[in-house]
Amino acid sequence: WFLLLCLKPNTIKQVLTTAHNRNMSGAWGRGPPKIEVPPPGAAVNFEALRCPCRDVCQHDEVFGAPELFEHLQLYHLALVQPPSEAPLEPSEDELGDLALACAKLWDLDENRLTPGEDYTLNVQGGKKAYWNDDSADDPLFSFVNDEVFKRPTYSAFFALLDNYERETGTAEVVTSSEQRENYHFLEEILNTKPMEYAHKYLVAKGLSPANETQFKRQLYTLWFKLYRRSTSNDSSGFEHVFVGEVKNGKVSGMHNWMQLYIEEQRGNLDYKGWIYPRKRSGEGADETDQVMTIQFAWGGELKNVSTSFIGVSPEFEIALYTMCFLSHSEETEVELGDYQVTVKTYKIGRDMIGTAFPQCSE
Repeated sequence: WFLLLCLKPNTIKQVLTTAHNRNMSGAWGRGPPKIEVPPPGAAVNFEALRCPCRDVCQHDEVFGAPELFEHLQLYHLALVQPPSEAPLEPSEDELGDLALACAKLWDLDENRLTPGEDYTLNVQGGKKAYWNDDSADDPLFSFVNDEVFKRPTYSAFFALLDNYERETGTAEVVTSSEQRENYHFLEEILNTKPMEYAHKYLVAKGLSPANETQFKRQLYTLWFKLYRRSTSNDSSGFEHVFVGEVKNGKVSGMHNWMQLYIEEQRGNLDYKGWIYPRKRSGEGADETDQVMTIQFAWGGELKNVSTSFIGVSPEFEIALYTMCFLSHSEETEVELGDYQVTVKTYKIGRDMIGTAFPQCSE
């Protein structure tokens, strides 16, 4: 309440009106309340306060600050109690259904970009995967707010994208600096809600250690430990899924929107159009999409079909793919917001992430 008193009068009015419109008007059987606030610059006597919502609650007495706070708690709980957030502890239903747990990650991704505000797409023409023509003369991304790359997890993710050789068959060399970047990225994402939830889910399922340091080591092994794709130590889960590779003249992996955008900005990626059909309704792509199936060429090599989330945070993708992979679910049908997708995760060797990506349901 004391924080509320420190706000500008118009802000107080907006807060109270919004809270009543959402939570109280139906309960009181009245329309939007008349909110009374002090005029700008007016002195506030904390010993003689009146309820700013007395048009609704009909209490006209004078309160001291503690009494007014108690009154607001009793009659206007929505004003002093913030909306409850989605619990990070997985529910019994979520523990019993991986698809529900994946959907919770989408709800927890508060770092996801807003279509039309943080980015705009120029989707242009659609095509079949086997068509040879270029259905898009211009880049896919017409705008991305560069400020988003200053966010901690985005910045840490960005630092990893230049740590890899493009061609398979060339052994990777991980320097001490690159190893520090890998661990810094894991530390940043572990401070986020999607990863906190994923950790709790995996611990509850007996798939990950409860100790955060041990969990971080597990993540490092899953995503950054080198393995053989064409030759010894020439690939890793992170490189394949997020950065992309070229094997035998064809692009593989590269399912991350940030990498697509950055390579497009550098002139290394040629977007050739979106692939249809895509959504359940069969409608075409548009500039606010958050999942897209596209065709592109990277450095001259073609990738006929590739699906990526658009605008999601790095922590969301790591959490999603880690949960699905450790749950030994190669294909998980899940509804994420407005999108029905199949999350695919496949291993290479005994227990390494070979690839992970979404696929739009037909």
